[in-house]
Order: sequence, then structure tokens, then C-alpha cells
Amino acid sequence: MNRIIRKSKAQSASEVLDLLGALFAAELVSPSKCLWLVSPWISDVEIVDNRGGTYPALTRYGRRWIRLAEVVTSLAAEKTQVVIATTSDAHNDAFRRRIERLTVDMRVTDQVSMIMNATRGLHTKALTGDDYALAGSMNITYNGILLNEEQVELRRDPAYVAQARMDAFDRFGGAL
Repeated sequence: MNRIIRKSKAQSASEVLDLLGALFAAELVSPSKCLWLVSPWISDVEIVDNRGGTYPALTRYGRRWIRLAEVVTSLAAEKTQVVIATTSDAHNDAFRRRIERLTVDMRVTDQVSMIMNATRGLHTKALTGDDYALAGSMNITYNGILLNEEQVELRRDPAYVAQARMDAFDRFGGAL
């Protein structure tokens, strides 16, 4: 199964948020061994709607929209190895500090790696789990998800996902 979303302010604006929410919800239900999140600019955006209290792994945060750092560290608590690759741009500092605080608080520092590209040459954007790979032009920021014109493609065919996982592992480390 493949899915392509081409979005603008007028078309498919919330479709990407819905897709990301569904992918992270699926991770919470059946966590990947390793999850690679690659985004040159990244923000602690609201990503999973847990107002219904649906996800036991998120109970500590209450019934509300759950932010990316909270989802990532909750997955780490479920033994997912999480690799986040981003740039050293000042925009990413708040997210980086939040991840650092949460991983210490939840005692999962060994499960989360943050790779900082100091040259700011990183341009790849991807989310890769055990059985899917999402890639495209979109950074994981409010503007990237909800405002900018972007294109993302979700691929689930095993050969493509296996290659995406190998590429992520070769470039950023993690676990196969």
C-alpha cells in the first residue's frame, strides 16, 4: 500500500496531521523495534489525540492532545529504540531540551538518540518504522504539517521499507 498526500493551505491541510497521528497511534499499539525520525527542523507539535484516553502508554499525560516529545519518550519506555536526526539550528533547541528532560524523567536515555547535524546540511525528511516508511518534503513543525505546501509519501511494501530501514541505520545508527 502506498499513499501520497499533496497538500496546501486550501487542500488536504489536515490530512498529514491525521496520517502522522495514525502512524504514531499504531506505534503506541504495536511499537517498532526502532523508529527513525529525520527532520532538519523539528518542533514539539501536538501529534496524537488522546482526549478519549485510548492509549495506556500515554496515561501519564492525561486526556488531551499529546506532543511529539511525549509520544517519542513513551515509545522509548515501551522499548522502542528511537533515533531522531535533525540540525543544530536554534529552532530545534526547545524540542531537544524537552526530549532530554523527558528521557531523564522516564529513565529512557539509553533508548533515544538525537543526532545533531552541525553543518546544517541535512535535508532529508522521513519517519521509518518496522513496516512503513514516510518521506517527502515536510519538516515535523507546525508550519510543515499544517500550513506549507508539502508532499509526503507513505510506503508499506516490504522491499522498500527494508531498504529505507537499512539506509536509516547506515546513516544514523539505531537497531535493525
